[in-house]
Amino acid sequence: MTIFPELVIFDCDGVLVDSESLAARVVSQALADYSVTLSPKEVANQFAGYTDEAIRDHFNKISDTKLPEDFAQIVERATIDQMAGELKTLPFIKEALSTLDYPFCVASNSRTDRLDSALDETGLGMFFPQERRFSSSMVKHPKPAPDLHLMACEMMKAKPEQALIIEDTVTGVTAAKNAGIAVLGFVGAGHISDKEGQGRKLIEAGAYAVFDDMRQLLMMLKDYAGA
Repeated sequence: MTIFPELVIFDCDGVLVDSESLAARVVSQALADYSVTLSPKEVANQFAGYTDEAIRDHFNKISDTKLPEDFAQIVERATIDQMAGELKTLPFIKEALSTLDYPFCVASNSRTDRLDSALDETGLGMFFPQERRFSSSMVKHPKPAPDLHLMACEMMKAKPEQALIIEDTVTGVTAAKNAGIAVLGFVGAGHISDKEGQGRKLIEAGAYAVFDDMRQLLMMLKDYAGA
């Protein structure tokens, strides 16, 4: 039976914008201010796809040095400041969005201000008006919980079983599977040095396939529709 997605849900960081390296650097710097030493690469490896609140809670459980309650806001402000003039889109994402025949939206573990800044700074805001932007600020339990993806489906009036999500992290793929939504893994972001290894992790987490170039997106969607 041919399946046409009623909705394509994009993650933002690492899928729409090439921001993971920038974000990891900011988190590394913020942690250092509280005597927690972790390189940007270590941050990316351990916490890609996590919210800044989840990172705070993790270290508050394992470390004698307690991160402040507003750690997420501190990281968010620093990240937004560094986005200006530095943040880039993933190659060919604008072309892919311009030719996409399916309804689509973005569901990101970023907080609302950071998501808005990322989209507007890179010119992607024109593809994602406010009513098609869903952030971790809008749900009680962000990814890997299913809440954010399920809310996106509800607000976009799409059945979860007929939606499709594009994610670049195990956290995001797990959230999609928890929501009962098919998920396609993307491994083309600049911070991913081992595409094959990351692809395996995404497949093991539940992605039905992976790709590394946004020029392949339409073909991947057609393959899914014809499955």
